Amino acid sequence: MSTAAAISVDREPSAALAPAETIRLAIFQPALPKYRLPVFQELNRRPGIQFKLFYSADEPVQNVEPSGFDAEPISSRVLLANPRLMWRQKQLAIASSPDFDVMMAGWNTRYMSLIAAVRIANRRGMPTVLWGHGYSKKENRAKRNFRDWVGNQATAVLFYGSRARNDFVRRHNCEQRAFVAPNSLDQAEAIAIRAQWLADPARLASFQRDKGLAQGPTLFFVSRLIAENRTDMLLDAASKLLGDFPTLRVVIVGDGPVRQALEQQAAKLGITAHVTFTGAIYNEDELAPYFLSSDLFVYPRNIGLSLQHAMGYGLPVVTTDDQDSWAPEVEALKPWMNGMFYRDGSVEDLTEVVRLILSDKERLVAMKQQALKTATQDYSVHKMVDGMEAAIRYAYAQRRR
Repeated sequence: MSTAAAISVDREPSAALAPAETIRLAIFQPALPKYRLPVFQELNRRPGIQFKLFYSADEPVQNVEPSGFDAEPISSRVLLANPRLMWRQKQLAIASSPDFDVMMAGWNTRYMSLIAAVRIANRRGMPTVLWGHGYSKKENRAKRNFRDWVGNQATAVLFYGSRARNDFVRRHNCEQRAFVAPNSLDQAEAIAIRAQWLADPARLASFQRDKGLAQGPTLFFVSRLIAENRTDMLLDAASKLLGDFPTLRVVIVGDGPVRQALEQQAAKLGITAHVTFTGAIYNEDELAPYFLSSDLFVYPRNIGLSLQHAMGYGLPVVTTDDQDSWAPEVEALKPWMNGMFYRDGSVEDLTEVVRLILSDKERLVAMKQQALKTATQDYSVHKMVDGMEAAIRYAYAQRRR
């Protein structure tokens, strides 16, 4: 729905702010992973916003060192193991502090301190922005109602995607205070490495010969190997596609608890010679030639930012049509333009969708071009931060003086 994009990105972000003013912003995040560095670096370049990031030092996520912005690791306390409920005392201290004008935090209701901090901020007239998915993959009415209630205590709410934002607006008639920051990857590294490989076709051809990918077509998957991602469906579909594409290859990058089961499945299907399990690869230069040697990125279920990673190399994406399972990033997929949906849970439909795409080489080339455009032009860290800035400036304009 175009309304969300217009409100979240195209609205003039500085309309309510005098040029001489500087917003002192506190941001709470559960972690500081590498892919988030460019987002906060871009926000730090925005005039009139001075922020400090507080991120958890004890979450099961690998943090990186902050670079280009002010940040501080903080501790979290586990209140309850199951369901997991946590407390960050620092949130309450910041909500009470005169050193910040606006507080922005992850919209995670498992942090019980978040609720207390928002209430403290409200009492002293400090605007708050809650930022998150706005829904759960294991949604139920009680979860949604509680999350919505917490969101409605905040000055503004910021979503990763338009669909969740629009659903929230319909439920609560809050058009002005709901924003979208389209979740995006910084494609700069991938663009540079892609260009290096394409500038040396002999090197890429040698890689393809060494890995048995010279003929193709090649289906590609990158992620942790867990049951929820349904990588088994990719193997089932591949076994059915070999009649039409006898030189078909499947490359699976990743590791995890179901890897052995997947290898056994490939052997049982008699397709071991057509499937490559590389294990986990994190280095972009090592991943790049696999992306560039592939024709489709097939991620049967649970896809998120991997969609943009694949499209950044010009790979169309095939994934489920089950909207309730989608991460916000799936909004970027446009059927028959940069990817395709298959009927959820149906190996037969997944097989047929892949067969149709691979059989139409002219369409496949067009889809690859559109996928690259989607990742590098339609979605970007700059546009994501535009949405963040709009929510921050709106919240600041609502403060009690």
